[in-house]
Amino acid sequence: MARGPKELFAEARRRRVSRTTGVYLVAVSGVSQGAAELAPLFGAPNWAVRAFVVGSVAFLPVVVVLAWMFDIGKEGIVRDPKDVSHRAPDSAEDRMDISNITTMTGGQLVSGAVIVRWEDADGEHARIFQENFFLGRGSDCRVRFYDPLVSRRHARLFFEGGSSRLEDLGSRNGTLLNHLPADNSVLVGENIVRLNEVGPDLRVEVLGPDANEISRKSGPKVAHGVARARGLG
Repeated sequence: MARGPKELFAEARRRRVSRTTGVYLVAVSGVSQGAAELAPLFGAPNWAVRAFVVGSVAFLPVVVVLAWMFDIGKEGIVRDPKDVSHRAPDSAEDRMDISNITTMTGGQLVSGAVIVRWEDADGEHARIFQENFFLGRGSDCRVRFYDPLVSRRHARLFFEGGSSRLEDLGSRNGTLLNHLPADNSVLVGENIVRLNEVGPDLRVEVLGPDANEISRKSGPKVAHGVARARGLG
């Protein structure tokens, strides 16, 4: 939730409110000019054009609210991903906590593997990776975000030379690792990865030599399949 003017404007930019409002005003202007020229040909009274302009301006706040709430994409008109959860109801596997991760990996956690944690409307979640993966909006991304400011293939986390690295893949809004631009950057210990100026954020932990000594206190759930994350509000 936006808490100040800067966050509010950043969130409005993410939701493309200004672009939608601009398109609406241009359309109203064009239709008004056309109506003013054509109205006499059809015998329409002058007040009809004025009424259309006044009504269109009065409808502008509704357009702003709709632009804030909905997103237009390949899937049609849908609610903004920050306002509605896209995750399916938790399955029995989804309710596994962090202490059971060893079961997913055949009983052993490998030093250098990474645990990705995020939070959304359903609470906290986690997933472990021991192989390269993409982050973005595309269907081939193992960590996937429904956010128009996130590119289809936004970033890549990969393993090379015994270390975990994060690489931005030429995304439109950039990738930050611990508040610095990610450029084939090495991850060590616990890290914050951000995929644009207003998130989403991920907590990425690189496991050390004592990987099998992960805290068995109640931790975040483990989500299988694609992570439909929406940031760490």
